[in-house]
Amino acid sequence: MNILFITIAWPKSGERNLYTDLMDEFVLQKHNVYVIGTQYDELPSDNEIKDENGIKVLRINSGKIRKTSHLRKLFSLLTLGNKMLRGIEKHFPDIVFNLIISPTPPITLSTLYKKLKHKYNARFYLLLKDIWPQGSVDHGVFSRYSIPWLFFRQHEIRTYKTADYIGCMSPLGAEYILSKNTYIARNKVEVCPNCIQLNNNIDENGGEKIRAKYGIPADACVFIFSGNLGIGHGLGFLVEAIKQLADYPKAFFVIGGSGTHFRFLEDKLKEFPHKNVFLYNWLPSDDFNQILAACDVGLILLYKYTVPQFPSRLLSYMEYSKPILCAVNQYTDIGTIVENHGCGCSTIHGNINEFISAIKYFSENKSERQRMGKNARKLLIDNYTVVHGYKIIMNHFKNQYIH
Repeated sequence: MNILFITIAWPKSGERNLYTDLMDEFVLQKHNVYVIGTQYDELPSDNEIKDENGIKVLRINSGKIRKTSHLRKLFSLLTLGNKMLRGIEKHFPDIVFNLIISPTPPITLSTLYKKLKHKYNARFYLLLKDIWPQGSVDHGVFSRYSIPWLFFRQHEIRTYKTADYIGCMSPLGAEYILSKNTYIARNKVEVCPNCIQLNNNIDENGGEKIRAKYGIPADACVFIFSGNLGIGHGLGFLVEAIKQLADYPKAFFVIGGSGTHFRFLEDKLKEFPHKNVFLYNWLPSDDFNQILAACDVGLILLYKYTVPQFPSRLLSYMEYSKPILCAVNQYTDIGTIVENHGCGCSTIHGNINEFISAIKYFSENKSERQRMGKNARKLLIDNYTVVHGYKIIMNHFKNQYIH
């Protein structure tokens, strides 16, 4: 099959994420994979095709999408569909695509999906990673039933109607979409979770050395929260826990990544004396992998969202056999999944006493950490590898095309 993968989240050449892992599996299964992604240069680009691990990648100059004003981001997203269409027609003129796969965000490519599906008589599989416009409502960008909400809601409905199948990250996510969009047939919505290529060569040696390099105590239970640092995580809650545990030597926190709330964390942590946290904005990839291997517990924080979320950082924790401590609200089932599979504990975001009790439990029970960590790795192997993602998607098309 000829696969067209459309995304604004394809990484730089040589880097990997959920989507490169999944498309690598399609290549491994002898499909022809074409990717159209974006780049964020201010200067015009030549938009040339590059071969990346057997995948033909075309990056379109999208204009600013991240770390910019809402108005500029909107302009870039609204013009992106036409840019991508022109790029496809120019650089892939003789390719007939059998299957189109694309994740959200954005939701503003609905017209592009519809045109491409009609042009190639192709099937379209939507990977639903973020739910918009409700996500913008949760972040306070605009209100429900406002003019922007109505505009984005129109795109959302068109996308769902165009899709032949919609893969949601968890069972609660699938039920949410069906409950809020009663026009969607139940048999076109399924669980197609985040998935990664399993790494069987994790080096767990050197933990003492990497801890010493970054001032992480050798004898503490280290809790890590790394990745996007945004408003939806309720990071003030984590800071309060760190403050209350400032004199508890058995727990240490590693927090890092990029996002709108990194500066917020910096400022909050300056308000009280502490020696139990290492905050970073960026680390060399080798150092980050070593730190992740040397940590003891992965943290999941979800607060502001009213739509089901399933952060991809969970897969990194499971890959490295780390137990998971969740502090989440009632709108996600990630905590339930973690607890039901014996790979961690779930608390209510905002209940500081419950959260601190869980931190102390992990800090004082090494054998339980090890047991839950093994269960976490098993959960990943059984449910969240790209082999599973590939099979879920191709189950709908395996008898339609010969490759």
